[in-house]
Amino acid sequence: MQLPLKSSTSVLSPITEAWLLRLIVILFVVFALLPYGISWDYTGTSSLTMEGSLAVKLEWGSLFAVSGFLLYQYPAQTIRNLKALNPFLILILLWCLGSFIWSPMPGVTLKRAIQLYGFVAIGLALQISPHPVRLIVSSMLYTLMVMLAASFVMGIVNPSIGIDYELGGAWRGILSQKNELGQVAAMAILLWQVLACITKVNLRVMAFSLIFAFLMLVLSKSSTSMIVTITTSSIFHLLRKPRIDSEYAITRVLLSILCVTLIALFVFFMQESRLPTSAEVTAPIAGLFGKASDLTGRTDIWELVWLEIRRHWVIGLGYGSFWLGPDSLSQYVIDALHWIPLQSHNGYLDILNEQGLVGLTLTVLVILFHAYSLIKMRRTDQTQAAFWTAMLLIIVVTNFTESSLFRGFGFLNVFFFIAMCTVTSHNRAQRDKAIQDFSNFRPARKPGFSTQR
Repeated sequence: MQLPLKSSTSVLSPITEAWLLRLIVILFVVFALLPYGISWDYTGTSSLTMEGSLAVKLEWGSLFAVSGFLLYQYPAQTIRNLKALNPFLILILLWCLGSFIWSPMPGVTLKRAIQLYGFVAIGLALQISPHPVRLIVSSMLYTLMVMLAASFVMGIVNPSIGIDYELGGAWRGILSQKNELGQVAAMAILLWQVLACITKVNLRVMAFSLIFAFLMLVLSKSSTSMIVTITTSSIFHLLRKPRIDSEYAITRVLLSILCVTLIALFVFFMQESRLPTSAEVTAPIAGLFGKASDLTGRTDIWELVWLEIRRHWVIGLGYGSFWLGPDSLSQYVIDALHWIPLQSHNGYLDILNEQGLVGLTLTVLVILFHAYSLIKMRRTDQTQAAFWTAMLLIIVVTNFTESSLFRGFGFLNVFFFIAMCTVTSHNRAQRDKAIQDFSNFRPARKPGFSTQR
């Protein structure tokens, strides 16, 4: 828990501030997960044009403005949290902004770099709450549950939008694709567990919600999201208890993995009357890294992107200046593949292409410093540290198949900024509290003791 600073010039009441902060989280989830411009256009054209549309600018611009206004009300706390930020995050933000100097699309690079600063403003604004993690988890959870309910209704009432028949009847609800619906369900399942550990919840409501979220996860037919659900829940519960630091911790982890594996084999055998083949075993695991065990289509993109990387592998092409659709610098990739990719499906490769080796090195350092901050957080709040650690692992792994880190308005990208701000602000508050407690400590003098010679 963070200690609120009293040096405020806020003109808003505490209730109004609380609702504004909750609204920021709700709208962030809505804007990041729903199709661009809240438009259910599945023709493949909206993703090319909507990111720069007026609707998207108004959506995210309003969040940036409200966040900036709230930060202005708490200058002392904002400055302290800003100073405590991941130093490598600050460096990579400066690097992305500075790359407009050599970018072939300086206007695009400048605009997209400024967006990253807006994400920092959102993350810092949420720290105004006396209980940031509770605010974030609860607001996100209820928003995701509403999305799942709306997706269920959409699948029933308007299956032409809610169900993707080209993918075997997989549900996508009000989201753009089945994997996003699976991601929402997986996140909701994890957040219910986290919320139950940090505050009191209605067990009946929680049980019903978990069953419903799992139903939507199954209907999405997203094997990746199912693996993410098992992985995040396992990591969270393994790390949130102090026993993970006790004797035989590794043995417990290995036994847990073995139990899950045996249960999965047993269920498969009961359904198929045989053991799975090697291809059946590797396919869902490879799903984390490419949706297919042979990474179909991705290696072709990677080879083409490497042709561009070789031209500027040190400083990069310029942040956000490559994947801009037809008639952009990625046109040669479109011509070779005969379809329009908007990323290389490897976030680290995209970082190397647009930000160079310098940017990729800074990205790795950002992740390592964040992991170090989580280790420090674990000393004061194991539950919160376990939650952010589980999410960090998912973000890092997912970025191998989907460009998410430091890329646009994607949910995981914005969420990563919020996570970094929350973790460093928490550690800063705990450090300030320890210093204050130490300064207030006055040891009693022994009787007869004098400082005079």
